[in-house]
Amino acid sequence: MYVLDHTLPYIILGMPELSKYDITIDCSKQKICQNGKNLNKSQNDKNHSNDKNKQNISLHISECKQINSHCSQTTEDQVNPPQSVTENKCELRKEIKDIIKNFDSVFSKDKYDVGALRVEPQRIVLNSDLPVSLRPYRTSPVEEQEIKSQVEKLLQAGLIKESNSPYSSPVTLAFKRDEGKKTRLCIDFRKLNALCKSDSEPLPLMDSLLDKLSKAKFFSSLDLASGYWHVPIHPKDTEKLAFCTNFGLYEWCRLPFGIKVAPAIFNRLIRRILTKYKIDFACNYFDDIIVYSSSELEHWKHLKTIFEICEKENIKLKLTKCVFAQTKISFLGYEIEQGKVSPNNANIETIKKLQPPTNVKELQRFLGSVNVYNKFIPQYAKLRYPLNQLLKKDVKFNWTNECQDAFDKLKETLTTKPVLNLYNPDVTCLAFIILSLL
Repeated sequence: MYVLDHTLPYIILGMPELSKYDITIDCSKQKICQNGKNLNKSQNDKNHSNDKNKQNISLHISECKQINSHCSQTTEDQVNPPQSVTENKCELRKEIKDIIKNFDSVFSKDKYDVGALRVEPQRIVLNSDLPVSLRPYRTSPVEEQEIKSQVEKLLQAGLIKESNSPYSSPVTLAFKRDEGKKTRLCIDFRKLNALCKSDSEPLPLMDSLLDKLSKAKFFSSLDLASGYWHVPIHPKDTEKLAFCTNFGLYEWCRLPFGIKVAPAIFNRLIRRILTKYKIDFACNYFDDIIVYSSSELEHWKHLKTIFEICEKENIKLKLTKCVFAQTKISFLGYEIEQGKVSPNNANIETIKKLQPPTNVKELQRFLGSVNVYNKFIPQYAKLRYPLNQLLKKDVKFNWTNECQDAFDKLKETLTTKPVLNLYNPDVTCLAFIILSLL
């Protein structure tokens, strides 16, 4: 195991990895052991002579800003191999390092370093010409300072501009789910959304996307940096996206989060880009692009092709959220590996901790969580039937033993980590039809 230098902020060794490789950390003695053997010596061994231990342990970097300007100053040993297993792991590390170096311009340097898709500026069509104008929300001094800071950065990046628009939507702050106490600017577009003309762009079907991965053995997940901000807005429509603060009025020049038609507009543009280049080894679900291949060599070629497209179309990726050349990957709440699919571990753990509901709202929340994985539960409709009765109008919520049994069986079926084969059109499939009388 390597102790990386201060240029990488921090490393997380999770319990699964520590258990898998039998790693023991003794803080009082400042010792790290694997299989009872002290690994501290290898830290001072410049030649890293213990190749066996070096090969056995894989560190996952959870955050590595710019990776020393995208690996330009790192050594090969500082770039960790992906989970995919090959005979020559040194060569694999070199592939990762080289691909980041060769496509440095594809990776975003910071939150506000986003691309602008080379597409026609998008229109925001409303059902009424009557402007929506609301007053700004009251904010604390700390919140106002944070809003002002983010607005200034957006101005510098050219993502917004000062406005004289008759439209005005208030701004607020929301905590980022995956970045602790960091906040993001949110615009309350609810009044404007009520006037937005609907967009019938079909959103991706999860099952259809999963079917495409049935024959793949290697996966990479690419995350677009602030995906919606890649989309330019037509100059005639930017005034509609104006937002107000206590220190001024501004309008978006790029597609903001929170606008009703944003998902449809963004998904259509990414889908058309992949279609334009006749890509049959990648699919997208909004700002996530999955690259899948049947062999490792093929996978690197596919990644190179995708990065070339990103350069041509001015797409920026967030390196810290990209995962390269994995044999197992999490996607859309599922784990996919070697043509098999199972529920995501984190989601299953959440379901496992749920307590029996005490009212209709809690029951609806439980059934919503379970229903996502209903295909993993044999006779799902029959199992949840007693619970459905409690959802009927004018029925008193009475949690019976039958309801408790149904609740327990649904949880038990999922928490045993069921696994399904992904649909493979090259294999004969048998259909078993169950006629339900419920």
